[in-house]
Amino acid sequence: MNDKRRRHQLPSLNSLKVFEAVIRSGGVKAGAKILNLTPQAVSHQIRTLESQLGHALFERRARALIPTPAATLLAEHVREGLDRIGEGVRQLEQMREVRRLRLHVSPWFASHHLIPNLVSFTARYPQIDLQISIGAELSGFEDSIDVAILWGYGGWDGFEEIALAQDPKVLVASPDLLAIKPLNRPQDLLQHCLISPLVTQRLWREVLGLWHLDVADAMSVMRFHTNEAMLEAALAGMGVGLISEPDAAREVASGRLIAPFGFDLIQRLPADSIPTFFMLYPKDHAPGELVDTFRSWLEQLLRPDLETPFPMSRHPE
Repeated sequence: MNDKRRRHQLPSLNSLKVFEAVIRSGGVKAGAKILNLTPQAVSHQIRTLESQLGHALFERRARALIPTPAATLLAEHVREGLDRIGEGVRQLEQMREVRRLRLHVSPWFASHHLIPNLVSFTARYPQIDLQISIGAELSGFEDSIDVAILWGYGGWDGFEEIALAQDPKVLVASPDLLAIKPLNRPQDLLQHCLISPLVTQRLWREVLGLWHLDVADAMSVMRFHTNEAMLEAALAGMGVGLISEPDAAREVASGRLIAPFGFDLIQRLPADSIPTFFMLYPKDHAPGELVDTFRSWLEQLLRPDLETPFPMSRHPE
């Protein structure tokens, strides 16, 4: 009880901070400037502290405050105490940073792979705070993410790249569109509007190149930001699309789309010509334990045959 009573009788932290600033700066005005207070407020805090302690802390002269021996003794302990409090706050902030994992994820990957399976990650690592933004491109997110998962062919400046999974596409069109403009031979593609990803037309160039055709000769190209938007455009009969295989298979099975050249067309391309989902992290930052943990979980999710062990055997603190 005595220790508890003594703690309750301690001066306020605010008055001790004011006292330390005055000692460090050498005067009321200078201390007030450091603390963004008025000199009157600082003087009031000093007088209150002296009253609480029962000791004069300064000799007040015409143009100066001279610390008394009591002030010199107190200042040493106050400075040490404030330093320890500051260090404690810094360590808490570091703990929060270590537990936070900021992800930026391609929309299709997020909806088909990450979010449906994320419960297994959060159940295993409930201490990790996840922040997830969704977008097809980085576009200014580079400084505010730990990991990105993007679709494409690689070559993002400033990032290490890890190939996660290919995204095979299927060439599809709506029955209504093909009733008007049949696709009986590859050359007929040039009479259609080609539905393309906004980020790159490379896949259409590669596919048309199988038949020695050029995307520049197509009637028109309509570009969309996401696979979902391309799928909706194809379903609406706006053109011929290259749609991710699971979505294409579902819509072909339902009869809402047709795959006039089959499902294996993309497999005729070289492996490096098939778009891929990549995991990216900044080159100038070591990936860290959380990124390694997330990568291991993701690779095991996408390729369970690898039997990749989780690098952490317990929840990160």
